Amino acid sequence: MTTIRILGRATPRRTLCLAIAVAMVQILSPVAGAAGRGGRPAVEWRAEAPLSSSRFALAAATAPDGSIFAIGGSDNSRTGVVEVYSPRTRQWKAGPSLPHWRYRHAAATGGDGRIYAIGGGSPGGEGVFLRSVLALTPGDDHWVPVAPMPTGRQLLAAAAGTDGRIYAVGGRYYDVLATLEIYDPTVDRWATGAPMPAPRYGMGVAGGLDGRIYAIGGLGARVGSILDVVEAYSPATGAWTTLAPLPRPRAGVEATTGPDGRIYVIGGCELDLEAPEGEQCVFTTRVDVYSPETDTWETVTGTTIAHSEGAVVTSGRRIYVIGGHTAAVESMRVTARRRVPQPPVGDSSRGLQPPPDASRAGR
Repeated sequence: MTTIRILGRATPRRTLCLAIAVAMVQILSPVAGAAGRGGRPAVEWRAEAPLSSSRFALAAATAPDGSIFAIGGSDNSRTGVVEVYSPRTRQWKAGPSLPHWRYRHAAATGGDGRIYAIGGGSPGGEGVFLRSVLALTPGDDHWVPVAPMPTGRQLLAAAAGTDGRIYAVGGRYYDVLATLEIYDPTVDRWATGAPMPAPRYGMGVAGGLDGRIYAIGGLGARVGSILDVVEAYSPATGAWTTLAPLPRPRAGVEATTGPDGRIYVIGGCELDLEAPEGEQCVFTTRVDVYSPETDTWETVTGTTIAHSEGAVVTSGRRIYVIGGHTAAVESMRVTARRRVPQPPVGDSSRGLQPPPDASRAGR
């Protein structure tokens, strides 16, 4: 495990609004993307229609019909705005607003086809850590509450597994958390899974086509410790495995599984040793791609502008990067076709079997 600790005093203008570290700095100009080596196909990024305003600390999820929901976040004032993007028309429209503003939350689409907004912060200030979870049936005009998480937290990440369950990972509740909690939409109930070996927040999480849940990068318990750690949780065994680390430590990063079965880790904040002390974690356009079959990484062409604390989703054969201290949205088409790995034996769409301590989950 590699950690980078950033020391020094951050200026107020440049402090990363994620509050993931007092020394994290907002850089307004783009950072050059890293191009892949070794003859792999070039990645071309396409500009999409922008959000109605610049947003960060938002979450996003893809509905069963391929439409993309950008949920909440901050536009320098907290927002409950929901916008819905149609990949077919390439336009945004207003969606059902959240009942209250919510940011630093997570979102995922469950096996029941509903979109879930999970945890985060809401009215009451920086010290509010939400347990509440809201669900939206695409096509409906309102969100409904469902069973809350056992642990309230901000700066968590979540992904749906191949079993249709939602895995909420890490985050902060004053302390940095290694928590894994698992929601089963079929019974509206949460269970507690094995904690991550490396507590963290501001990481990317993706549900692999092999059935595993991948937690990537983020910040650790020490202020300013940026991680390259990659760990995967197997629902079949209930255990975490440490995998090949990120090529570079990153935080405020987002991840999604592409249609080729690889995991795309996009944007965030990474170390720049040439920057002044205390201003060494800068927004990046970097895109790294992980192959579960070989436990290897490659770096491909970066995004056209830097995104940090944005949202990344897959819809059809395209990967979309949404907001992140910008209103910009861009996408890339995944052309590679790979054999889809089968979930591990025993990892199916069965009903959730909660461990004994899952009784803490309130309604």
